[in-house]
Amino acid sequence: MLDLYLIRHAESEMNNRSDLIGGRTNHTPLSEKGKRQATLLGRRFHDSGVFFDNFYSSTARRTVETAEIVIEQLGRSIDEVVQTQILLELDQGDWEGKPRIEIYTPEVLQAINSDNWNFTPPNGESQRTVEERMLGWVDKNLISRYKTDSTVGVFTHGVSVKCLLRGIMGFSPKITYKITLDNTSITRLKYSETGWHLLAINDISHLFGRE
Repeated sequence: MLDLYLIRHAESEMNNRSDLIGGRTNHTPLSEKGKRQATLLGRRFHDSGVFFDNFYSSTARRTVETAEIVIEQLGRSIDEVVQTQILLELDQGDWEGKPRIEIYTPEVLQAINSDNWNFTPPNGESQRTVEERMLGWVDKNLISRYKTDSTVGVFTHGVSVKCLLRGIMGFSPKITYKITLDNTSITRLKYSETGWHLLAINDISHLFGRE
């Protein structure tokens, strides 16, 4: 049985710029608040006795920094984290870093809302594309690899997790933007001979009253 923890990165400096379209912004570091969030998450895993057989992370700076802080709390090494670009956030292409008010005109919003699953920013990617790469990675690197009971931690991004959930659970693409995934949230699934089972989504109990 595969016990999968999908972990959204801690707060980054770009998360504090709600006026800008973030997208991948792979160079963005964690904020001071984000570092505290990651430390609290690591302590939670340590105190609850969760043992991870393997760790994976996107190559974005904010996810790698989150992983490093978390696994340090577990007495593990960042060298154990396998990094891959496949786990990166949805690519906003030419829109990355641009003011939202300039990009999200009524016409653009209408186009997005009419088919958000297939809508693709200029030189970016669609939710469909993100879902396909995330599902493909899970099938190849997790389901086919772990034949015995294993617990795996994956440090990734909000939209990437939402698109993966859509593919696994089969819900309407219109639901993706209605799902809230906070920084350092845990989305937990198990996979067995009976298929996928969703155990938790947006679990941030480690942050309550402590940030």
